[in-house]
Amino acid sequence: MTSVPVRRKVKAVTFGAFLILGVGGGGNAQTPSVAPVPAVIVQKVGTAPASAPMQFNGQIEAIESVDIQARITGYLKRKAFDQGTDVKAGDLLFEIEPDAMLAAVASAQAQLARATANQNASRQSLARTRTLANRNTASQASLDDAQAAFDIATADVQSAEANLNTARLNLSYTDVRAPIDGTVGRSLFTEGNLVGPGGGTLARIVQLDPVRVVFSITDRALIGIRQQEANGQTVNPDRFKITLQLANGTPYQERGTIQFIDNEVNAQTGTVAVRALFANPHRVLVPGQALAVQIVDETVGDLPVVPMSAVLQDRQGKYVFVLGEGDKVSRRAIVTGDRIGNVWSVSDGLSAGEQIVTQGLQRISDQQVVAPQEASDDEEGAGQ
Repeated sequence: MTSVPVRRKVKAVTFGAFLILGVGGGGNAQTPSVAPVPAVIVQKVGTAPASAPMQFNGQIEAIESVDIQARITGYLKRKAFDQGTDVKAGDLLFEIEPDAMLAAVASAQAQLARATANQNASRQSLARTRTLANRNTASQASLDDAQAAFDIATADVQSAEANLNTARLNLSYTDVRAPIDGTVGRSLFTEGNLVGPGGGTLARIVQLDPVRVVFSITDRALIGIRQQEANGQTVNPDRFKITLQLANGTPYQERGTIQFIDNEVNAQTGTVAVRALFANPHRVLVPGQALAVQIVDETVGDLPVVPMSAVLQDRQGKYVFVLGEGDKVSRRAIVTGDRIGNVWSVSDGLSAGEQIVTQGLQRISDQQVVAPQEASDDEEGAGQ
């Protein structure tokens, strides 16, 4: 038998020990860690009118306003209203001293009485002269003179009656009354001032409820309406929802109605003036105020809407991640319509009530399980 060299045995033992140690050491290796489930924010798909609201700049106008002026000359005796209060048509605002007007009425009455007495005397003289003329004891010239005297007396009576009516009318003007319902501003004259037709405005009354909002729409929008009318379709003004946004960014609660649309296009701006009426019970709207006007055609159907932040896009188009059973998200291609504020209307690919991922999109992929959390009211409002 041939013997094995000692050096070769040592190598074999060493290699075998290495294999044993290597296999044994594998039992202490760490198991790879499982990736955590990504947390995302989800939100239900809502609905809104399919067309984006049209927005225009508008201005508040008073439907009725009037400058109160004195119609006769005299001294202000009394101011009968509180500044900034509501008044009704016929309410007393100012009183002008009536003494001069009362004297004018008395003088006119005396003139009328004198003219009436003269008329009665002329009538009697005419009657006597006519009788004598019928008996051929008075000449025709005498009859003509008596007739002329009676006609003059009658004219004097009519003139005196007119003077009396004028005096009484001037007396009525000493009470300055409100011609319309509205809110009266500050008094520009105090008691004791001499006022008259050329003395300036005493006060101003403005109607504040309702008010009129004036704005302009593009002729393109008007053409669409006119074409519908030309095709025999009745365009109901109530189909348009008109709302206002105040200067501080808050919406006005009352809804407006179109009063009329102008019949001419402004050649410089390409727009048409529109006037809408708004109830103003709390006097929030003030004439001259500028604000934003929004118009939505409510005959257009509703479509699902999604926040713009939830919509992704690649070469294949726009898509969202929809939450399904088992908290698994799936990629869903969508077709968007109009942009409405911070949301997209969706014409195809989504239904109202489905849940989509709105935050955490960078951490997920198609068919991945996620840890969903409902969006808060503030987050949902920010997406609308």
